[in-house]
Order: sequence, then C-alpha cells, then structure tokens
Amino acid sequence: MTADDFVVVNFRLWRQQPATRRNYWLLGAALLLLSIAVALDVVQNHRISNPSTLAFLAVGVLYGLFRMSLVRYQLRRGYERNAVLRAPTDFTFDVEFLRGQTSNGRFEARWTTMRRAVWVKPNWLLLYPTEAACYYVDLRRIQAPAALEQLLALVREAGIAVREV
Repeated sequence: MTADDFVVVNFRLWRQQPATRRNYWLLGAALLLLSIAVALDVVQNHRISNPSTLAFLAVGVLYGLFRMSLVRYQLRRGYERNAVLRAPTDFTFDVEFLRGQTSNGRFEARWTTMRRAVWVKPNWLLLYPTEAACYYVDLRRIQAPAALEQLLALVREAGIAVREV
C-alpha cells in the first residue's frame, strides 16, 4: 500500500464518519448564513458596513480547508511511522481462513474472527479483526482464479457485514 492510497482510503472513511459529516454540515450552514449576511449588507448599503462578518466568513472557510489538510497530513505521517503498512502483504483466501505473508512472517485469521468489512470502492477491502486495526486488501491485485465476487462471497458467508463507501 502506498502512502497516497492510504491517505485516500482513510480520508474517505474519515469523511463518512457521522461526527465529521455533522461538523461540516454545521460549518456549511454557518458559512451560508454569513454569506447571506454579507450579500444583504452589500445590497442594502452598497458596501460592507460590518467587516467582522466578512472576517468570520473567511475564518470559517479557512478552518474547513485547514482541517481537511491537517487530517491528510496526519494520515500521511501515521503511514510513514507504521512500517507494517509499507511492507507488501500477500493474502490468500479460502473458506475458513484469511492468510497473509509478509517479509516479517506469516499470519492467519479465521473468517469468524472478523468483526466487519468495509469496501472502499473500487479498489480496497478493509477487513477488521478488531475495531482498531484492519487488513488492507488491494482488490486490483487479486489474481485468477480468485475474483472480487468470490472474495465478497467468502466474507458474506462468514456472516460479516460489508459496508460500502
């Protein structure tokens, strides 16, 4: 997994979080109201008579942009600090197990131990054995005879709910 892939996948997940959506919805509503106030001020007075409204509008826009940039920066920094993410992992799947092999060793996990799965369309399937960690499966690298449909069928047969993002 590259740093860019990691940032793209996790930024999409961050944007889907209810708290993030609520925060940006409130910010958008506040910016809309401030924009209306500035527009009404210009229409009524032919100038901006209250510069503090314009300043609040600018601060709100800068906050939204800064927060998104900060999240991307933190994700990239987290990737750089995590050597496991940079190590290539070869996965194999069968009816009972998910197996992986890296330069550091091998691991296997039963499908029944997976708590959830998230399909970050179109290229990534994230399999969560715990709430805090996941296996990143690059769907572009699945080799024949395996296919995306077969992998998703294995996941669903194990009773794992697949959320699509």
